[in-house]
Amino acid sequence: MLLSEKNRVTVSLFCIMFLMHSCSLSPLDRSLKMAGKNKGELQKVLDHYSEFPVDSLKYKAACYLIKHIPYYYSYAPNEIVDSLKQIKVKNGDGWLPQEVIKKWKWFHYENLPKINDIDVITADLLIENIDYAFEVWNKRSWSKYYTFEDFCEYILPYRVGNEKLEKWRKIYYDRYGPVLDSLYQGTDVVEAARRMAAYLQSEKFYSRIDFSLPHMGALFLLENRVGYCRDGCDITSYVMRSLGIPVAMDMYYTSPSYNSRHFWSAVIDTTSISVPFNYYEGLPERGMAHDRKRGKVYRTFFGVQKKDM
Repeated sequence: MLLSEKNRVTVSLFCIMFLMHSCSLSPLDRSLKMAGKNKGELQKVLDHYSEFPVDSLKYKAACYLIKHIPYYYSYAPNEIVDSLKQIKVKNGDGWLPQEVIKKWKWFHYENLPKINDIDVITADLLIENIDYAFEVWNKRSWSKYYTFEDFCEYILPYRVGNEKLEKWRKIYYDRYGPVLDSLYQGTDVVEAARRMAAYLQSEKFYSRIDFSLPHMGALFLLENRVGYCRDGCDITSYVMRSLGIPVAMDMYYTSPSYNSRHFWSAVIDTTSISVPFNYYEGLPERGMAHDRKRGKVYRTFFGVQKKDM
């Protein structure tokens, strides 16, 4: 249908006004608008924490998560992904036959449909995640040395990558909280991380780099310690964050020595210094030199960084 000059001007003005309105929205309002039919779930979280003045920090934490939710997604359930994960598990620390690797070499999970968090996340998941994050954080003597922004970035996130959405925090805390209590009750966050990393070593980790898959997921990794360095970092993040130990995941895309990418975890010390480690290779220790040559290092943040906006 052809538009007259007058109608074209009207449509153009409408589009400009719509864009200006969208740009004027706060990140929180933009997320609520993008949620569409799922807006009610996000609003439940905000209403839940706005009822009690004492929970003002929890309300701010809820706002932090919600305003970043549009950037996160998982991949639709897929039988091939599930089968390849089980192949990794069944082979344990053995090498996969070449015919198996060749059979599935064509598969690229990036082509799978995406499920946006903003469309499916529930109030129950977010509220449980926030409540348990605060509960454990408030128990730790070292928490007073960190900012609220540190807490939001290194403790609070409900996911680590593109794994499926799961309520994992309470499950991990129930399993590893008693372990940390039995191993260490001091005030040194790095020592706490060191004791837990040593315990995780006893649970083993089998390196499998044959297939490229989405992040395995918290509940899968809880029972299956298999994958490559990124998956080891995921386990570390789930365990440490569930215990109130602030950790980040760092990586480089290309090693000067190995011509491949590599991931590792880092405890955020009370002095803001990062203490790097991979628990299945070694324990965190202040002042220890990195054992690999590194190119440009990137850190995975939950919050969108200014340069990315």
